[in-house]
Amino acid sequence: MKNRLFPLLAICAVLASSLACAEPAALATTTTRLGISATTFSCSGTGSCHYLLLNSLCQERMLDGATKERSCRYTEAARFRLLPGQKKTVANLPADYLYGMKMNGDPSAQDVLNAPVPH
Repeated sequence: MKNRLFPLLAICAVLASSLACAEPAALATTTTRLGISATTFSCSGTGSCHYLLLNSLCQERMLDGATKERSCRYTEAARFRLLPGQKKTVANLPADYLYGMKMNGDPSAQDVLNAPVPH
């Protein structure tokens, strides 16, 4: 096995100055996969339960004076209605999703942001 690799290593050594054997570097990009969860929602009221789930994309930056600023953009992940006694499992949710529930009517994104249900 060593004898087979030696010619390849020799060629890479000769061509190293032109980076022909080097893998492309992506030093400016980092991708991290955050926790993914599944949540089961249910309705145990006398009317229908309306759910709105929001994904959040937040960015932080440092300002002068070591103050941190955070800005978030929210997108709708799911919207659904359950009747009393029904359950629904939603998978592939990011760990930091937000949701709200309103009886007999659709919650707005502002409703969810003002009073998210803890999970």
